Amino acid sequence: MTISNCANPSIRRIAATAGCESIQKVLQEDGCVIVENFLTPGQVMNINKDVDPHITKIHTKRGTYQESYWVNMRRQGHLALISKTYREDVLNHPVIHGISEKIFLKESGDYWLATSAVLETGPGYAGQTLHREQDGIPICTAMGRDCPEAMFNFLIALTAFTDENGATRVIPGSEKWNDYSYQPSLDESIPVEMNAGDAVLFNGKVLHGAGKNRSEGFNRRALPIVMQSGYFTPVEASAFLPRPVIETMTPLAQRMVGWRSVKCQGIELWSLHMNELGRQLDLKSNQELPEDQIDKNWLSHY
Repeated sequence: MTISNCANPSIRRIAATAGCESIQKVLQEDGCVIVENFLTPGQVMNINKDVDPHITKIHTKRGTYQESYWVNMRRQGHLALISKTYREDVLNHPVIHGISEKIFLKESGDYWLATSAVLETGPGYAGQTLHREQDGIPICTAMGRDCPEAMFNFLIALTAFTDENGATRVIPGSEKWNDYSYQPSLDESIPVEMNAGDAVLFNGKVLHGAGKNRSEGFNRRALPIVMQSGYFTPVEASAFLPRPVIETMTPLAQRMVGWRSVKCQGIELWSLHMNELGRQLDLKSNQELPEDQIDKNWLSHY
């Protein structure tokens, strides 16, 4: 299932090789952009292969403590534990960090990962209510369009995204609305149709939501990488992940998952004894660890 071309001109497309300056220019104008070939076919294949043994164990036809839209969705988090490609390639992706630096450094001083997981929606998935990433931060909701950038989503397609299989829907320009209390209908949004390996980038003020999967037998897979200002607490706790795995990662990737401090406007946050966390822990980086020595069922202990 691939997309030969896209007839929807409302979401502009740009190649990952165009560079962060060109990508950021479109983001400033439209609030969102599709970046083609964000991941290579090999990277997509590796992530899917790493996730498969874990995500297939998750039951889908159930509600959860939080949202009815989790029914017919599988969610596999803590990818740093189970995927070497995620640890090495995704968490160090030059476009992710090039764009994040342009968005967060001036106003916040630093950034880290809010949440990231593989989301798989199967046939019968009803879709999400349109929402903004920053909706979970009340002060940002109150400030509306004038709020400093708090969150940013790099939503990567791990399979084809089509209107039929529930492609994420967005409303370009919704970040500029004066009234953030207005709840639009799905008809006001458009599907983000992409090939596997493409990504749609949008800031925390853009209305979006997963679409309804009307396909027969196709499971759509997405990998959202949601970055946020260093002032805000990550959604997922990574403190209990095995230290030997963390020490295979770069210092940058370690910071993304909360094993190093963030420095916001000269103040180190998430510190230990008022010192940088990684330094105080004597944390190593870029260490070798054979994959067969990693207990990828570690999370089942909790």
